[in-house]
Amino acid sequence: MPLLQDCPNNGDCEVQVLKETKLIISENSEGILEISFEEDLNFQVIFIQFKDKKLSDYKEEIYLQIPSRFKEIHSKNHSLQNQKVIYGKLGGTADEGFKHIKHGELQLVNLDDYISLHLEIDSESSHVFNIVDVKI
Repeated sequence: MPLLQDCPNNGDCEVQVLKETKLIISENSEGILEISFEEDLNFQVIFIQFKDKKLSDYKEEIYLQIPSRFKEIHSKNHSLQNQKVIYGKLGGTADEGFKHIKHGELQLVNLDDYISLHLEIDSESSHVFNIVDVKI
């Protein structure tokens, strides 16, 4: 099971890797309507979720699509679109919903035993996930 270092706000964090899978994002002029998956040998999807222990309905989710084979990936700001980095807030907040991350930085390094992921999200809205470090 992938390990998230330091789950923020003493919440419950979950990390999943969906191998041989790509993200399908349905959207309109209002934004992202739905996120689904499709089998694709060339990609894998990393899913990270935070659940608040105090507010049972509140959770934050991050999805990103990366190639199945890579050595290193460094993306910053608008180039985050190449990895389809999606952030979602659920649980009855005013800014509930999913959006593309357009400001931040992603670093992925494929080491022999694991993948090291570092993601920084710059956003005007408040959220628990600002910096995520995961060994997958």
